[in-house]
Amino acid sequence: MINALILSVTLAGVANPTYVQCHLWKRFTDVNGQKICVYRFTAGFGGLGYHYPTKSFSECPKVFSCIYQKKDKRPSLSEILDGLKGGF
Repeated sequence: MINALILSVTLAGVANPTYVQCHLWKRFTDVNGQKICVYRFTAGFGGLGYHYPTKSFSECPKVFSCIYQKKDKRPSLSEILDGLKGGF
């Protein structure tokens, strides 16, 4: 009974993961002075998440819940920078 319950909960999480755990990777300030915390997905999901603190980098938590985005390959540095430029 308990094994079936554990199996069903595990399968439900694997079948439809909405959020994944991200760890703080970098902090930087863009050309406009806006602070950006960049998070890297863990557990082999690959990808990045972003958090925009309002006052200081101390508002950036070490662990953050990122929206799951499955990609076939890792983004290059130029793709990351292009994505950041498009957001401003």
